[in-house]
Amino acid sequence: MKNTLQRTRAGLLRIASRNRKALRDLPPGLYDYWARSAPTEFPGIPTDAFFYARAADALLTFFECMKRHRMPCALPSKAADSVWHAWLRHDAAGLDAFCERHYEQRIPHVEEAAMDGGMDLPLARCLVMARTLDRQFLAGPAVPRLFATDRQLRMPGGFGYRARRGLMVLSHLDERGLPAAATQVHPGTDPWFLYEAGLIGGHDLERWRQRYASRHAGGTGSGDWGTAGGDSSGCGSGGDGDGGGGNGDGSGGCGSSCGGGCGGGGGD
Repeated sequence: MKNTLQRTRAGLLRIASRNRKALRDLPPGLYDYWARSAPTEFPGIPTDAFFYARAADALLTFFECMKRHRMPCALPSKAADSVWHAWLRHDAAGLDAFCERHYEQRIPHVEEAAMDGGMDLPLARCLVMARTLDRQFLAGPAVPRLFATDRQLRMPGGFGYRARRGLMVLSHLDERGLPAAATQVHPGTDPWFLYEAGLIGGHDLERWRQRYASRHAGGTGSGDWGTAGGDSSGCGSGGDGDGGGGNGDGSGGCGSSCGGGCGGGGGD
């Protein structure tokens, strides 16, 4: 019964997705290969049909972000990355052909250590484009569907993005896919970083300041919000969620490189 329900949910997702044309073109043997191989690389990962469909859909959204940016982007979902890794092992040449067919370029998989200049700017590019695709406010706390993937799927060891107090914050997911207490504002999602990188306009930043400044009064130690929360790489304090987040998190540290473990290099 559970398997039937998950297959039904997967079918409905494929019908409703903006990526439905590309989803119909996925290799027919990829799901079975992913279900067999992914748990070795990603311990504890669910292998039901819906998890796969949602993760694959997220990966295709990432590819769409790459198509529109034509510059390196960071992938903010380990669930999506599990499909990418399986596809590379299963049929790398077929993956290249698929990307050329649907996204007008090959999209090379690039590990974090090999990403020139680090992951902050590639993650920022991905965030702004994902929000654009979802028709969200570019500088606000909204978590686009791509960035919400791991938390919604409870991906073990994944990235748990959510909105809180006018910012998008990140916490690591544990082996059960549940968010840790420690949260941070990843540098690549800080509204000031997005502005200084030229990814959003001054009107976007001002709209964010006007909408959320009253909620953060005194939070930076200055009246002009020189940075979001005063320290973009630090962890946020507990507070009520904004637009879909939970509450009750504590504070603590997590590395500023977290939030996007790999990315796509510039296509050719």
